[in-house]
Amino acid sequence: NHNVSAGNHENSTEAHVGISGEANLDFLNIPLTIPETTLPYTKLKIPQVKDFSLWENTGLKEFLKTTKQSFDLSVKAQYKKNKDKHSIPIPLDMVFGFINQNIKSFEKHFEKVRVKALDYFTKSYNEAKIKLDKYIAEKSQNKQPRTLEIPGYTIPVVNIEVSPFTVKMLTFGYEIPEGVSIPDSGFSVPSHAVVLPFPELPALHVPRNFLKVSLPVFKVLSIPNNILIPAMGNITYDFSFKSSVITLNTHVGLYNQSDIVAHFLTSSSSVIDALQYKLEGTSSLTLQRGLKLATALSLSNKFAEGNHDSTISLTKITMEASVTTTAKVQIPILRMNFKQELNGNTKSTPTVTSSIELKYDFNSTKLHSTATGTVEHKFNLESLTSYFSIESSNKGTIKGSVLLREYSGMIASEVSTYLNSKGTRSSVKLQGASKVDGIW
Repeated sequence: NHNVSAGNHENSTEAHVGISGEANLDFLNIPLTIPETTLPYTKLKIPQVKDFSLWENTGLKEFLKTTKQSFDLSVKAQYKKNKDKHSIPIPLDMVFGFINQNIKSFEKHFEKVRVKALDYFTKSYNEAKIKLDKYIAEKSQNKQPRTLEIPGYTIPVVNIEVSPFTVKMLTFGYEIPEGVSIPDSGFSVPSHAVVLPFPELPALHVPRNFLKVSLPVFKVLSIPNNILIPAMGNITYDFSFKSSVITLNTHVGLYNQSDIVAHFLTSSSSVIDALQYKLEGTSSLTLQRGLKLATALSLSNKFAEGNHDSTISLTKITMEASVTTTAKVQIPILRMNFKQELNGNTKSTPTVTSSIELKYDFNSTKLHSTATGTVEHKFNLESLTSYFSIESSNKGTIKGSVLLREYSGMIASEVSTYLNSKGTRSSVKLQGASKVDGIW
């Protein structure tokens, strides 16, 4: 069974997917019998397996608890729209001012081109008119009449007879010297001439102020000087999975409020303790009075726990950063604690400090061995234009036993360096010790 929906509303846009189902695992209760089998090309034989139950003998009964399994899956994503808008300025006044400043020079160039174009057109037209008039005059002096003979014919239906006649055709005219008559009707058309005049081009006079063009002046009226972009809204995502064995829930959100905040949370609940956990994280970005990024993570489980916090701040004058991480592990044979710190700033004296601390306790009866110890690390850095200083120290200890024989050990080191305009000073120190019962 499944369900899918989506919608776009005035204040939000969302989508949802839901799936549910059931499964019957009764077939796992059916006993299986596997006969004795000989591996091909070998003499090895696999013994017979009789009445073997996958549900009982593989541990599925303890894990799933029942053969009737069901699940429910849900996924939902939502975006809540933000009515706020970001304004981005556009310097339209400067653009139109630049155009108006250069429009006069462009108008002068345009006027020169217009005058040259009209002069060229007028000159070409007048030259063509002179050549045409000369051609017409020469043809009118040397024109020779042409004679076209047309035989007589009768127009059907109306019974009109046309007698043969000739047509004298001039260069640009037609002359019909013979008449057209209709017998027994008294209708006749006398001879006449049709003359077509020679085409003549009129004189062209273009005034100097013809097609005077003036380019417009640009003015900024009510055009907005800003572009409005919608601000980012809030985005959320939810995931849920439920079954008879485990339930998972996840939520992710990105929120745009006074600060930009990202939040992450996932957790589970189960009949098995090892599958239960909770993981949560938050990160925020602040842009007021500089830039500040803060992140926090936390994890909790039966066997492991951890936390992480970090902050980075940037201003026009200083920069600060701090990181803190802690972790804890608890399993039957090992317990361990871890801690790490890192700090730095550039306020009065640029400094960086770091420290790491690890404690552990190992105990295994099957291996007949134990071990406990610590590891420490420290680092310090200072720097100015007048001097430079660095210090570092490491220390580790261990104590335990192997096959009922006890042992212990220790190692330490210290390093320091100082540098200024007058000279350099450095020192190194190493120290170690160990002990094994019955050996040294």
